[in-house]
Amino acid sequence: MSSKRRHPVAAAALMLALAASSQNDLAAAGMPQAQAQAAAAESGVRDALQRYSAALESLDVNAVKKVQPSIPTDSLAKAFKDMRELKVNIDDVRVISADATTARVSCRVTQTLTPRVGSRRTTAVTRVMRLRRDADTWVIDGFER
Repeated sequence: MSSKRRHPVAAAALMLALAASSQNDLAAAGMPQAQAQAAAAESGVRDALQRYSAALESLDVNAVKKVQPSIPTDSLAKAFKDMRELKVNIDDVRVISADATTARVSCRVTQTLTPRVGSRRTTAVTRVMRLRRDADTWVIDGFER
């Protein structure tokens, strides 16, 4: 298992801004229901990615768990303990598929990790994330790569 999978640490200012529009607003504007659902899902997914970045940057296990409920908290807590700072930029976000309850997105995640001991290092990887709607918010369900 790669260290990226064991310690999915990433955080930073996510520069993805998307005006939130409800499905009803989009449907009222003449957009078909399926397109309205996909647009609302995309807005929610982008918000989830922003919350994920902020949670990781805070180095707070509980905050990350709210956005990615399936994350193994023990290994994440250990990874955070060894960090002084973590910055992550998530960009090149492309929604592969989305409906009212699930979504798949491809994005580039650039991480800059400053450990308590050692040198700062930056990595960049393209990931495919699976997200699901949980009540009124979107959460990360898992990673495909």
